Amino acid sequence: MTHASWLQRGKITEIVGPLGSGRTSLLLTALREVTAGGGAVALVDADATFDPACAARAGAVLARLLWVRCGGRRDAAVAALDLLARCPGFVLVVLDAGETPPRLSLAQAFRLRQAARRADVALVLVGRHRVAGAGAALVVRTRREGLAWAGPRRHPTRLVGMRTALQVLRKQGAPSAPAERRWWTA
Repeated sequence: MTHASWLQRGKITEIVGPLGSGRTSLLLTALREVTAGGGAVALVDADATFDPACAARAGAVLARLLWVRCGGRRDAAVAALDLLARCPGFVLVVLDAGETPPRLSLAQAFRLRQAARRADVALVLVGRHRVAGAGAALVVRTRREGLAWAGPRRHPTRLVGMRTALQVLRKQGAPSAPAERRWWTA
């Protein structure tokens, strides 16, 4: 089964960054790669901001995606994540926590990590800030570096791409120097 090479089954990965930094584009890439490869994904949407039409345009197979909307209730989102992390059959379980991620205790983070390991599922937490602490095996920060516009030279009218920098903040077993890479999304 094909999936994003940076996804680690049995571990927690965090994607953090401010609004408009490319964190959702990185998430959509993972959704596309897992679902197009035949895998099932569960997405817990804390703020009801997921756009299925946008995900479909990005190549995600919606028939392989379970979407759980929590309407801003952080406690319900964490409970759903905990339950889904224990369910067999998913390749990827995601919590899109948005701009106000829930607080996870160290015990909750390690319990989630243990559940992911037992179910052999990649657990991804997406939000503005880190929430899993030492429970995360990989933490990637996104940062917008530039926008590409199309249209008349003096008054461009259409956004055609965004350059995003990715910085690895934590990677278990790796040297402490953070790596950085840049990429364009269109």
